[in-house]
Amino acid sequence: MAKKLIALAFTLIILFAVLIAIIVFIVHSIAKPEQKLASGRLTLKKVGPNQVVVDNGIIQVTFSSPQGLITGIKYKGFDNVLNNKIKNRGYWDVMWYEPGQEQLIDLLEGVKFNVINQTSEHVEISFSRAWKISQRGSLVPLNVDKRYIIRRGVSGIYVYAVLEKLKGWPTVDMDQTRIVFKLNTKFDFMAISDQQQKIMPSEIDRDITNKRAKPLAYKEAVRLINPQNRIFKGQVDDKYMYSMENKDNKVHGWISSDQRVGFWMITPSDEFRVCGPPKQELTSHVGPTTLSMFTSLHYAGKDMNTTYTSMEPWKKVYGPVFVYLNSASSPNRLWTDAKRQMVAEVHSWPYDFVKSVDYPLHQQRGTVKGQFFVMDRYISKSKLFGKFAFVGLAMPGKAGSWQTENKGYQFWTTADRMGIFTITNVRPGSYNLYAWVSGHIGDYKYERDITITPGREIDVGAILYEPPRIGATLWEIGKPDRTAAEFYIPDPDPTLSTKLYLNNSYQPQDRFRQYGLWDRYTALYPRNDLVYIVGVSDYKKDWFKGCIYFQGKLLFFSPRHTTTWQIVFRLKAVIKTGNYTFRMALAAATTANLSVRINVPTSKPIFMIGLIGQDNAIARHGIHGLYNLYDINVGGNLLRVGNNTIFLTQDRRWGSFTGVMYDYLRLESPPEV
Repeated sequence: MAKKLIALAFTLIILFAVLIAIIVFIVHSIAKPEQKLASGRLTLKKVGPNQVVVDNGIIQVTFSSPQGLITGIKYKGFDNVLNNKIKNRGYWDVMWYEPGQEQLIDLLEGVKFNVINQTSEHVEISFSRAWKISQRGSLVPLNVDKRYIIRRGVSGIYVYAVLEKLKGWPTVDMDQTRIVFKLNTKFDFMAISDQQQKIMPSEIDRDITNKRAKPLAYKEAVRLINPQNRIFKGQVDDKYMYSMENKDNKVHGWISSDQRVGFWMITPSDEFRVCGPPKQELTSHVGPTTLSMFTSLHYAGKDMNTTYTSMEPWKKVYGPVFVYLNSASSPNRLWTDAKRQMVAEVHSWPYDFVKSVDYPLHQQRGTVKGQFFVMDRYISKSKLFGKFAFVGLAMPGKAGSWQTENKGYQFWTTADRMGIFTITNVRPGSYNLYAWVSGHIGDYKYERDITITPGREIDVGAILYEPPRIGATLWEIGKPDRTAAEFYIPDPDPTLSTKLYLNNSYQPQDRFRQYGLWDRYTALYPRNDLVYIVGVSDYKKDWFKGCIYFQGKLLFFSPRHTTTWQIVFRLKAVIKTGNYTFRMALAAATTANLSVRINVPTSKPIFMIGLIGQDNAIARHGIHGLYNLYDINVGGNLLRVGNNTIFLTQDRRWGSFTGVMYDYLRLESPPEV
């Protein structure tokens, strides 16, 4: 009897194991994209005098030669996933000009084709050109080497370029560097995040001449009047609604609902991007278009130094980025697989198959680690962990200079809850170590330069940041997080709203992405400007997102007149001989002039910023641009016991997009004796 029971139990265990195996197989089959990996060999061939074709059995990629434009990508049911009706449909470009000359666009077309590496597993090809002085004024003064890598069994293309400017070549501004893909119009569904994905209008729907759309305040924005798909009627389309911060911009792209094919731009590293983790950039937009933005003035303006002088040699590797194609039964599965592939690419960085002397491999790179602390004695008597601080390496400069630096490489990480950080895979070179942390104002810079050599690990140990502080906090408005997100953001004009999400849903937390918010201040404050009463008002409800058009995390804006916001606060006692400190952190500014007065609105300002800001974050639906912190001395003789008022006036009237966004405001008492 016992033996029978044991045999029965054993049989049940086997059956259970088989059942589990079947379930796992079914789940795996459902989740796995319909990707059939071909066993055919990787081939490269020249087709006539002007084309190069690389085929790995999964994708077939056609390049113009020797220009190096991608003219065709054959995949699944697509003879070309790119738009055959557009001449330039897979290309690099640089927006450039010499001082005093008109702006030009250079497609970085090559004049020489080379096979860099060809094996059964891997093909790397190059389209290059060397600049000559005779080309001055027609081509950007750069040596160009565009590289493409296609690997056996891999459904995509690795793309990078080495750009070089030699000493003595003309001074030039290069405001934008990018890769552009114009896709087949069968791609109709766009995804840039888990939440932000939906069926999109078409390029035809944006046609103003045929009265399908109505122009708005700038050329990128239109209101859809007679779209082919009626669900878009009345909505606004604007590519800046789909911008993302570098730190979040890892994968985005398009899906063809009909063909069940996805086209994705995957960025495995931010080292070649500019201006640090918060820099906002374009992603994908109506066209259908997919971008990889390396350098641009978006959300920063010419505060970025994009001028390369004649005495300044420069070389930089942009990429590789990975153009990934997949196939599955639904948009959700395509997006899930694209994210999976993104994670795989990130974990593979730096790639071991790139054949360029300018691209250091893993063993040729270094590591920096340490622990970041914050000390603010008015918050805590002991030092605090720099919880989730952003810590990074960038070219040497002053504290905070990383947010306008674009010529070198940057390497960033996020510290853990205890402030412990490790920055890996750093290219050899000299850097400064920078940091900032939400909840504290200002920027940190490590006192010594960091020199990275191949294979070296540098432990900086415990580093301590002491944020600007003179005295105790008397009051504060907002949170020091470098954005205006916590302030009041009004609902958009219902005639100009855009449904940015799947199933045309509306997410209140992303109100700032809506068009026309710059007009909402005057609707809410038609006669009198904002008055904020400390201890009574709630900044989440009563402090407008921007000021003077946007006065900032306070929106402070009115195109009709100078805008003055008031902060009313009570003091039980005043040290007449002491100096109080007013901290004012701005999250964005565009051609603004902000002045500060105490108690008498007609008095001479105690502080004026002067003309500041070119980030244009107001027009481009940003919740921040560039961060600026101002420390303003307020003499005790200007204050009084009882009610006091700080007047914030934005008096520059250069259009609807002039103004500032606040990040955080704080009044401190005089220092303790």
